[in-house]
Amino acid sequence: MIPPLPARRSRWRLTIAAAVAVVLLAVSGCSGSSLGDPDSGGDEIRIGLIVPKSGPYKAIGDDQAAGWRLALDKLGGRFGGRPVRVIEADEGDGKATALASARKLIEQDKVLALVGGATADTVQTLYPLLNEARVPLIGIGGRPSTVDDPTYLWSTSWLSQETGASIAHYLHEKVRDGRVWVIGPDYIGGHDQINGFVDAFRKAGGQLANPDGKPTWTPWAPAPTTEFSPYLTQIKGSSAAAVYTFYAGASAVEFVKQYRQYGVTIPLYASGFLTEGAPLAALGEQAKGIYTALNYSTTLDNAANRDFVRRYTAANDGKLPNIYHVCAWDAALVLDKAIAEAITQPDAASAATPPAAEGNPQASSTAPSPDAPSGVAGELTSQSLTAALSRVGAIDSPRGSWQFGPANHTPVQAYYLREVAQDGQVWVNRTVQTLTTLGS
Repeated sequence: MIPPLPARRSRWRLTIAAAVAVVLLAVSGCSGSSLGDPDSGGDEIRIGLIVPKSGPYKAIGDDQAAGWRLALDKLGGRFGGRPVRVIEADEGDGKATALASARKLIEQDKVLALVGGATADTVQTLYPLLNEARVPLIGIGGRPSTVDDPTYLWSTSWLSQETGASIAHYLHEKVRDGRVWVIGPDYIGGHDQINGFVDAFRKAGGQLANPDGKPTWTPWAPAPTTEFSPYLTQIKGSSAAAVYTFYAGASAVEFVKQYRQYGVTIPLYASGFLTEGAPLAALGEQAKGIYTALNYSTTLDNAANRDFVRRYTAANDGKLPNIYHVCAWDAALVLDKAIAEAITQPDAASAATPPAAEGNPQASSTAPSPDAPSGVAGELTSQSLTAALSRVGAIDSPRGSWQFGPANHTPVQAYYLREVAQDGQVWVNRTVQTLTTLGS
């Protein structure tokens, strides 16, 4: 149960204030990630971290990397008791850059697993490579609907259709007989996010306010549009009772800024990425009153989140974390549990996996000698890790406890209705209520 809103706000003002105060007492030099003892020889585990270091989603990539490093610090730079060496690479804007980086990590750096992927475009691009190399990706961002066989794809984030679907019934109840104008970016992740809402909204009895009864798509290639005036002119002149949208990163900032500049007063609802992380920091008061749906809020009142917020603010000058930090943090927790499971249950892991790919020692299936103790070098492979991922069980996450669904390998998790509001001197996505639980 979520506590009454006034109690939560008061409690979280104290929590956030206390966390900021810790910063003033913290010892400088707190590292981003601990990579373990370099003298540990063959026990070292190599993990590839692939996030945007350039392009429109660089801010998201920075947040993902920060959440990952924070979790590594908590875990002492070890997964399943083994020292970890993290090799980072640029995702860019997905597609060619992401594919080149992933190939280098798998074929040259011989990583045990990949972690990353900010966008659905990236996951869709890497999907064939994962199956070819038989190396798992722990996805921490957009997850497209185009994945038929998720054997080597495990996401700690979300299934892209779910975010919009989670708020559809609520919004239908809010507008009653009114219609909703729907707008989003024209790429696979945008289509999944928007269509997830539209399908569920229509199923609930809702109708779109768009002239042709279909979502409005804004250009994505060769570059995401930053000029929304033609669309906002149409929206402002419509009889829509509400607007629903999905944008993230720089596009989210521009959409909200122009929404305000053009004087559109129609209530704005969105997938939570519109006001998550860097966009909220850039928008501040301009985002006030926007309602969003997402699987995390800094104001969630649970022990794991209080600890997470305290750790993050102490290490980042009082700044608050977001879902991108959480998904990367959870990816480290997942790998820690899965690697420990693969080491302690090598027979169960190897029996459940296909033959190994050639050319990657960490991906290859190496049978231990009969008298080898559990956990010796060679038992842990990409295949044994893949099998162990299905046995990690519940993850005690800042978003609330979740576990992988057997069908899609995405979290079975709660989604929350959030409102942008000021909490003391800080703008936050304040939790309003739990919308639903989704995942399979």
